[in-house]
Parts: sequence; C-alpha cells; structure tokens
Amino acid sequence: MSEKQKYQLGQLKFTQEPLLPIFSETFDKKPWVYYGEANLMPQYLISRWNNSAIHKAIVVSKKEQIMGDGLVSLNNPMAAVNFINDAENVSDVMEKCALDLVLFGGFSLNIVWSRDRKSIAEIYHCDFSRVRSGKINQETDKIEKYYYCADWSNIKKFPVEEFDCFSQEDGDPSQIYYFKQYSPSNSYYPHPDYSGGLASIEIDVNIKEFHANNLKNGMLPSLWINMNNGIPGEEEQRLVTRGLESQFSSVNNAGRPIISFNESKELSPEITQIQTSANDGYYQAIYDDIIRSILSAHRISSGELFGISTANKLGSKDEITTHIEYIRKTVIMPYQKQLLGVFNKMVSLKFGVPTTFEIKPMSIYEAGDITQNPLVTDTPTTSTQL
Repeated sequence: MSEKQKYQLGQLKFTQEPLLPIFSETFDKKPWVYYGEANLMPQYLISRWNNSAIHKAIVVSKKEQIMGDGLVSLNNPMAAVNFINDAENVSDVMEKCALDLVLFGGFSLNIVWSRDRKSIAEIYHCDFSRVRSGKINQETDKIEKYYYCADWSNIKKFPVEEFDCFSQEDGDPSQIYYFKQYSPSNSYYPHPDYSGGLASIEIDVNIKEFHANNLKNGMLPSLWINMNNGIPGEEEQRLVTRGLESQFSSVNNAGRPIISFNESKELSPEITQIQTSANDGYYQAIYDDIIRSILSAHRISSGELFGISTANKLGSKDEITTHIEYIRKTVIMPYQKQLLGVFNKMVSLKFGVPTTFEIKPMSIYEAGDITQNPLVTDTPTTSTQL
C-alpha cells in the first residue's frame, strides 16, 4: 500500500431519475398503444392513490358524491333494481365506473350482446387499468380493437385478450365500450383532471416513505466509525462492516453507521455522534403547500369537506354549505352527466325500453336527521339520451 494513502472511504454514486412518469402514447410492433413509456401509467396512478392519504380521501369522497343517494328512473323504474349481469344492478356497475372515471379520467364496460343481436344481454364493469387501446385504423379513422390483460407487466404469464370496439352493427358478441375524457393532443388515453397535482402527490408519498424508512433502518446515518488501526484487506473490511451493521442497524437502532478504515497512531476506533439535521422541520414547512396543491388539483375549495383539517379554520355552517354547492355544481355534476349519458344508452339497449336515470343529490346529516342541502333547489342530475 502506498505510503501516502492514510485512509480509505467507499463512494456512493447517485443517479437522477425523473420525478414523475410521463403521460405518453407510445407505438411499437405490438397492436396496442403503450399507455405511458412502460405501458404502466394506470398502475402508477393506482400506486399513488393507495399511498397518499389525502389524495385517496378526495378520490373516494368524489366517487361517493357522484353516486349520491342512489339511482332512480321515472320512465323505467325497475331498471334501477334489475340485474344487468349475473350478480350486479346498474348502481353496482356504475359505482366502479365512477371510481375509474375520477382516478383515471375514463372507464370501460364489457358489453355482451344477445344471440339475435337486437339487445344487450349483459353489462359488466371492465377494469380501466387493464385495458389498452388498439391503433387507429387509417382507412376508417376509428379505433376498432381494445386489449385486456390482468397484468401488463407480465404479459407472458397473463396472455393479452383482444376485444372488438363497441358496435351495434357488427363484431364479436363480447365487446368493450371505452369512455375517456377529452385530453388535448391525446388520441387514445385520458389525463385525470388532477394530473397537474401529481408532483405534489408524489412528494406527499415520498415524505411519508422518508420518515418510515428512517424509523426502520435509518436513512440518515447517526454514527461515523473510524477504524484507526490500519486498512485491512477487502474481505476483512466486509466482515467488520457486517458485524457493525448487525449491532447498530435494526428497527430499534434506527441509524446506519458510516464506517471508514484509516492509518493512524491510535489503535482504538474513534466514534463521533452525528447530530440530527433539520430536515424534519423543512418537510413540515412545505407540507401545508402540498395539501393546498393537491386540493387545487382536484378543484376542491375547502379541505374540511373531505376530512382534511385546516389550521385555525373551522368554517361556518353557511360557508360549508356554499362550498358543498360549489363542488357539486362544478365538479360532481359533470362527472355524473358523463356516466349517465353512457348508462342511459346501454341500459335502454338491454331492456328494450327508453331508460333515463337520475341521481339523487347526497343528503347532509344534521343533528341526527337527514335533510337536503338547503341551497340545492335544482332537480336531480339527469342526462339526455345518447
């Protein structure tokens, strides 16, 4: 070993990756269009939904408000009760589609035609995250095929199934109806309306993961151990490092040590305690801004309506009522009209009777009694027949 070498430290190499996956429609030799660069954009949206408490609370609450106090049909009352497949009525299927619509910006249905092709035999919810669009036919300028896979990350184990696009005139009896909200420059897949807040949602998840990892195995080092009795060989260094990590690194001993092997006059290790940094205060300081960004992305004017408290603000009864009415008119009702437009058409084709559904507005609970929002004076949400 060189006379000039007095110590030896390991080196960590950091790679910088994009904060968020990119919404893209990618083409290759496969007949379907990739939803995101790795064809897993819906799976990413699901993972963020599952790991951000604020985001999940808003999405679930939106879904509940979309479904309101139930479906009714004045021109075909039994349509809201009768099954539209083996085990579900229209409310059961619509509720799943409502969650997909909020989370992904679209939903899909598996439509099964009767033998004579004059009516729809069954209507099923089709998991939007498992459906991929076929490419536009240049001759007809239409998408004619959709593809379903239980796990797009492993298509060898889970074979891809091909379905015809919904058509009243031709195609296989089992088809897919694919609804997506309009997104500029996108021909195949939607952007959820909260997509502008994905960076804040990602930071929210990362902050929670940071603290969890710090508790489990100490992402921040708490000890610097200097071995001052010479630099041993690589195998001996590994043995010493493993021994020290087994003593200092665990759930109960959160800090991972930094270990260095040095040439020194002293033969005993020198252990220096590293003071905890102020990162906790930094993350706490930006957390309020993250909450505001997520609420804004969802077009939510008051977090209290979704179980998200705001410091020093309770909100009067009139203020809360105003927020409820604003959200219902600008956020919830547009979702409802999109869903009702599709289900009115499909259920009418199934039962052979013109069917128009209405969604009863969600009630407000006051002093143990159910009363309608005093500011909601309009009729239930309806949609014209497609």
